[in-house]
Amino acid sequence: MDPDVQTFGQVMLVIVMFLGSLSAIGITVMYAIKKMKRMRSPIAEYDTRLEQLQQSVDAIAIEVERISEAQRFTTKLLADKSKAGDVAERQT
Repeated sequence: MDPDVQTFGQVMLVIVMFLGSLSAIGITVMYAIKKMKRMRSPIAEYDTRLEQLQQSVDAIAIEVERISEAQRFTTKLLADKSKAGDVAERQT
């Protein structure tokens, strides 16, 4: 066999193997990217759930603050009423 033909065959074999390896790596990378994209969608769902939870906690905090303000007001009214009652008892 002619040495030039043998060398050409070896070079072509190396090129074909190189292209096959690159194709396999490319397919693997594309598969990994698609898998990562599928995994990102639940994260977005968790972000929306977390945002809703945060809004709910903020709303609850506002309501608790309103309740505490009402309780302070009621306590103040009762304290004023008891002071007025004490003053009325002392005057009689």
